[in-house]
Amino acid sequence: MLFIPQEDADWIRTECGALVLEELHRRAGETEWTHLSLRRPLWTARGRSYTGAVLLAADVAPPARQIIIKVVPEGAPGKEAEALAKALAADETFATRHLVGQPFKPRRLEDGRTVMFQAIAGDSLRDTVPAGSLDEEIPEVAREVVRGLLTDWNGTLLDTAVPEEVTVSAFLRRELDDVWTAGGSLHAFGRDLRVFEPSPPWLYSDGSRLPNPYLLVKGGHPALPDPTVRVLRGRGHGDLHLDNILVPTKEKVTQAHDYRLIDLCTYSGTADLGRDAATLLLSALVPYVCHEPSPEQRKALLRFIVDPDARQRGLIVPVAVERVEAVRATARTAMSRTRDAWDVQFLLSLTAMALRFTTYRDMGITGRRWFARLAAHAAGQALSLTGETGADVPPVSEPGRDSFAVAGFGESPNAATTPTSFVPDQGPRRRLWEAQSGLQDDRAVIGFGPDHTVVVVDGTGGIRRWTVDGDPLPGAGGRPPQLRLGHQALVASLTHSVVVARPRELEIVHFPAEGGTRRSAPIELPDAGHFLVTSGGDVFATHDGNHVTVHDFDSGAVIERIPCPPSLAASAVSIDASVVAMARSREVHVHRRGRSPLRMSVANSLPHLRSGFLKALLPDPGCQLAVSPSGSHVGCVTFEEVVVWSTDDEREVYRRRLTDRESREATGAKRMRLVCTDTGTLFWLRRGRLSTPTVDGGTQLRQSGTYNDVAVSRDGLLMAMLGSEGRIELWDL
Repeated sequence: MLFIPQEDADWIRTECGALVLEELHRRAGETEWTHLSLRRPLWTARGRSYTGAVLLAADVAPPARQIIIKVVPEGAPGKEAEALAKALAADETFATRHLVGQPFKPRRLEDGRTVMFQAIAGDSLRDTVPAGSLDEEIPEVAREVVRGLLTDWNGTLLDTAVPEEVTVSAFLRRELDDVWTAGGSLHAFGRDLRVFEPSPPWLYSDGSRLPNPYLLVKGGHPALPDPTVRVLRGRGHGDLHLDNILVPTKEKVTQAHDYRLIDLCTYSGTADLGRDAATLLLSALVPYVCHEPSPEQRKALLRFIVDPDARQRGLIVPVAVERVEAVRATARTAMSRTRDAWDVQFLLSLTAMALRFTTYRDMGITGRRWFARLAAHAAGQALSLTGETGADVPPVSEPGRDSFAVAGFGESPNAATTPTSFVPDQGPRRRLWEAQSGLQDDRAVIGFGPDHTVVVVDGTGGIRRWTVDGDPLPGAGGRPPQLRLGHQALVASLTHSVVVARPRELEIVHFPAEGGTRRSAPIELPDAGHFLVTSGGDVFATHDGNHVTVHDFDSGAVIERIPCPPSLAASAVSIDASVVAMARSREVHVHRRGRSPLRMSVANSLPHLRSGFLKALLPDPGCQLAVSPSGSHVGCVTFEEVVVWSTDDEREVYRRRLTDRESREATGAKRMRLVCTDTGTLFWLRRGRLSTPTVDGGTQLRQSGTYNDVAVSRDGLLMAMLGSEGRIELWDL
């Protein structure tokens, strides 16, 4: 006869049901227990697990011992007892040290649930804690666990293992299994991101061209490679987040080497060997990704995870760096015999697990979006290591701004502003601050960096920076030779970086968070006909007579090349180069990533020479182009007219003929700039005077003195002006 205190019996009946209470009495008849009581105060460290199981800590006698009673729901979690039995039998030495035993057989109840009886991990509930409750000890625990999984649990298997050859898509589908085939939350979140159905095969996010991970899983897309890779399989936990690792303490010191793994309902003897390490890494990074970091930090952490670079360290929280290295470096060392193949396998494991993490709603929208980005970065790096980048396939992306902006939850604060209807007379409303740059240089230009920092670049490539409130930031000195004539510098919008065009090369200057400057290797300009396109921001572009070439802002690496029309007169790109405008004298060609190109005609001839024999003798006149940050509008000013088109619905939204004065002042390279906002407003700086040409007559804006340059922020909320005497003004738009 089993005695259970009334209070405990009532609690079990209420929380677990009468069937569980009846099972305990039956089990007492088999084990000769006479007493069972719940630990007081009630043990709630585990509470209800992620699988919905109820966990009870109990004392039973005789003989006196502590056990864990686990009531597992029907379905996949119900397989835990069987899976744990297989794991315990797979390697007795590892099981004794690092798994939790089953001293009594489990029992399936009439309603489909299973009651399990487990030993206490580490022999103490009080001195054993989940790794998720630790802090600075997590890297040490991660190193011990990853080393144990790959060398102790799987060491003998790896001695005789033969890699499995499988396509990338088949590997990913197997890893995602239930969340993919069910068509549930993974599919729903992909549709929310607008990258699932219908969707582009290539995405632009964080300034990089990346494969669409959702379509990579699906497979069969003609524009996405699906190479065969070699993967190793073996014993795996299957859901190794931090709270499934218990760690004992001794005299308040964590004993990382004595870790225990729990909740093995997803155990497999033929698991992807990268899955546990990838899950552990992502679990360890959750505290650092569930809030929106700055664009610079976000990109640095994403890239450091998939392709570590010492230069990225200063931009990342040091604790996050340590956690990444603890998993990644330990795994690479353990898999040193097959490191090249392992690198690809681990990246694909990261891709799959990052997509799985997007289904966890408790991560919040920001965290889920971050994991979607990581999946794209990891997939892209994996394809690059296989040599399958799809370079011969024209990149496609939709929409033109950050592809991982979640519809219905507001744009990411770092994404370009969503286009609105055409507003021809948007203009500066309120001056926020002004300061002296100390420059009187007619080649100086101004731009916005991340977090609305204001950056001025002088004619020697010298860089001066301010916060949005007008506080000075560290800059960099210039050097000879001077920059090319015109606006030959561009400020990055995602990273604190600047690219400048010297006569024979492009120079990229970075301002790391830890201070100082870093300069990427110069990019050679083959001839005097190769130019920097002075629009963009997430990426930058150059053009010659044959192509507009899009570059990564970190290293200058080529992302894509877009053919130019013959006799190119002007070019401009959106913030991420998803929309590229290229003009001949009387034609504007618009490349829209993932959509058909546009071709529009414009009137263009030099004033006072629009008829007569001289017209045939003079070269065709040029023009000025501008693309809005998101790519929603393209504006063009020729010597005859101003035109604005909407690229979303291919409409001409504004056209008018220039006045004679505007035509005469449309020539020159210095103090000239055309800027387009996402509302379609054009700001035209011509010979130092700023106007809005989209208002009939070309409304002149009030200003004191003349301007060298103007810039509009990525989100379209601010405008910065650089006066010819060196004054900086910042205005609300």
